[in-house]
Amino acid sequence: MPQLNSRDLMKKLRSDGPDRLYYLYGQDVGELESFADALISRLCPQQNRVMNLHRFDGKGLDVAAFSDACEMLPMFADLVLVTVNDLNLDATPKADADVIRKVLSDLPPTTTVLIYSTGTDLYKNKRSLTDKNKRFAEFCAKNGVACEFALRSAYELGRDIAAAFEKEGCRITKFDAEYLAECCLCDTASVRHEIRKLTAYAGGRQITRADIDALCIRKVESDGFSLAINILRSNAPFVFGRIRELADQNLEAFEILGAIAFSLNDLYRARLALSSGRQPAAAAADFKYPKNREFAIKNAFNECQNISEDRIRRTIAVFADTDLRLKTRSSGRAADMLTLEEAAAKAMTLR
Repeated sequence: MPQLNSRDLMKKLRSDGPDRLYYLYGQDVGELESFADALISRLCPQQNRVMNLHRFDGKGLDVAAFSDACEMLPMFADLVLVTVNDLNLDATPKADADVIRKVLSDLPPTTTVLIYSTGTDLYKNKRSLTDKNKRFAEFCAKNGVACEFALRSAYELGRDIAAAFEKEGCRITKFDAEYLAECCLCDTASVRHEIRKLTAYAGGRQITRADIDALCIRKVESDGFSLAINILRSNAPFVFGRIRELADQNLEAFEILGAIAFSLNDLYRARLALSSGRQPAAAAADFKYPKNREFAIKNAFNECQNISEDRIRRTIAVFADTDLRLKTRSSGRAADMLTLEEAAAKAMTLR
């Protein structure tokens, strides 16, 4: 069976009943974990769990106990549910992996196995599973259902954010909903946390961008863009003020520098694409941006039009040199932060 998305998977469950095997993975851990909990509740209601729900930790999985659980008959229920959390085939001995595949390829008709990952990284890069985990996902898709919970774009997540606020009696504009998604880097778990906070604060009125800026914990990567663009605009009060705020949040100098450098690269790619007559969507495809970061290249297009390629390139060089200094001559947190501020000051003098 081909891999399904989460919505199609739930539709299939409602129409066709449970499959023998489910494999859930992906980088949107918040959405994945929520879906896994809902699937467990649907397949094995609370009153059936004492005898019919068997949970295993995939890290150091006892394959013999797992095999035995899969062979058990349900007690006063329609099926036995066996769950395995955080199974990583890269860390699983080959002999154990062979046993797992053998068990999963011949499950009894009264057993369903749910394998899902919420606390282990199965990816070799931002887009692709490692080779062993990819082959295992394909095996699960062949013998049951595999579903990837990929991070969504700010546009897609923005619609869900607006609907969530409306359900709680609040309102938010489309643009501010997407802005909140961007601040959370389209991570569903972070978005849900911020929605609860903003809903309690607003008390039924419309959520504004000022509310988001005042209350929401921005991921340092989202701060990187605002710092990078204000460095290029020589806005010293903002840059030094924000660096000190991040330092007060116990972020290290190399973390802040990395976020700035990351966004400078976005701006440089956008500037090159703009000079070549490319549109944001084409540039995102050219540079293989994942969906949850397409907004970065779009925002960079909007901000870099009056900044020269040479200015961005020389600014990148300043921070590359500073990155090397921090990694080879670190002399304490305060000194590292001073080194970062000196780099920002130097970059802002470039013309």
